[in-house]
Order: sequence, then structure tokens, then C-alpha cells
Amino acid sequence: MIRRVTQDTSRQALLTACGVVLCLANTSCGKIAENGPQLPQAPLAAAVEVAEKTSIEGKITLVGIEAASLRKVVDVGGNPFCTGHGEIIDSTWQVAADGGLANVVITVEGSPRASNVPAALPLIDQTHCEFVPNTLSVQPGQAIRFHNSDLTFHNIRIARHQLGTSHGGDNLANLAQASHGDANVETFFVPGIYRLECDVHRWMKAWVYVHDGIHCAVSAIDGTYRIRRALADGTYTLKAWHPQFAEPLSQQININNGTAKADFAFAYDKAFQL
Repeated sequence: MIRRVTQDTSRQALLTACGVVLCLANTSCGKIAENGPQLPQAPLAAAVEVAEKTSIEGKITLVGIEAASLRKVVDVGGNPFCTGHGEIIDSTWQVAADGGLANVVITVEGSPRASNVPAALPLIDQTHCEFVPNTLSVQPGQAIRFHNSDLTFHNIRIARHQLGTSHGGDNLANLAQASHGDANVETFFVPGIYRLECDVHRWMKAWVYVHDGIHCAVSAIDGTYRIRRALADGTYTLKAWHPQFAEPLSQQININNGTAKADFAFAYDKAFQL
């Protein structure tokens, strides 16, 4: 009888251990399978050389609310690793004291794909239980390197974001990064907005904006931006998108002598206000 109990106990322990391994292999036990759908592919438009020269610059601001009131400390639920790096601030709003709004993607309609892009891949890192940077813009056909710099288990669930919603869209892929130093490279062929989430640490969220072409930028922590590719003189449609607004802002601009300035102001009362 004692032998049978010992064997049964050992068998149960083995099954439990296997279950843990399978759970880790599937990242978060059921949100989306590791071997699920991958990023969509599509033919790429021809690429041309576009001079590296600043053409448009300006500033993005958030109006209608004090920046300090939007600062929110994340409740990490006592996670022993994540609490070891000090406070984690919710990345939903990154607003400077004067209202400068970070993580806004500014794009030029009709922008071509550039053939002269840097050889080094853009990077989104998972460090101190946050995605860094929070927002990244690329053109179709560019690859992004995803990396885990933390000594803890992470994953990256990639969803095709549904414009007009705060968190709608279809899951496309799930990258398990169980160990420090793990990395994946993914190529984004189809223009659109992609949302990144870590199912293990639910506050972690980031964005990849795949523009039709090379003329795009992301506003900095003080709200300023700069599109660093040349544009011929003429009239263009400029758009500014932030994930907390259903629709992007839009304005017509005139490029004179190769440059223009354009500012945008988002009204807080139009936001999702999560």
C-alpha cells in the first residue's frame, strides 16, 4: 500500500510538472496559442531613395486637463521582480507639465516606402516590466527586434488594433520570451496599427504603427516631433494618432522651401478616458 501511494504521488507530481512546462510554453495558459496565426504578409510597393532631411516639425499637446492628474502608479499585485525597480507609471498617458503629449504618431499621406533605411533593426525591449519604447513607427517591410532584458518571464501578444476602439482587434501572434536575453524578429508587411501586450504583466502595453511610407514620426516626452525625410514643396495631409482617441486629427500643410511647421492639440474630453 505504501508503495502504491508513493508511485501515485510521484506520477501526480510528474503530471503537475508537465502541466507547468506546457503552461509556460504557451505563455499564459490560453490567451492565444503559441502556434497560432502569424503576422499577415502582402506584396510591398516599390521603394525609392528618400533624402534624410527634416521636412516637418511641431508639437503635440493635450488640452482640457492637468498633466499631474493623469499620473497613475501601476498596481503590480506584489510581483516580486517588478516591485524591485521602483514605481511603474501607467503608460496610457505620458504628458509633460505644459501639456506636451508623447507617443503620438504623425504621418504624411501619400508617403512612399524608402529604400535607404538603417541596417540596424528597430528595437522594442521589455525592461523593468515595461515595453521600451511605448510607441514605434515603421514602414511596410521593416522588421522589428523584440527583446527581453528582464530576469523574469514575459510574452508579447501582437494584435491588429481596430481603429476607433480602445482595445479591439484580432490576435495575430504570441511570442514567448521566458528568459533574460530571449529575442524575436518579426517583419510587418501590412500597414496598420498593432497593439502589443504581455499577458503575464497585464499593465504592459505598446504600439507599432506601420505607415504606408517613410514619412512618419513619434512625439517625444515633451510633445515635440520631427519628420526627418525630405518632401518636395506642395500641399500635404498630415495626421496625428494617439491610442486614446477614436480618430486621428488631420490638417492640410504647405511645404515651402522644403520645410513646414504643424502643431496638433488633442482635447481630453474626446478621449476614451480609461
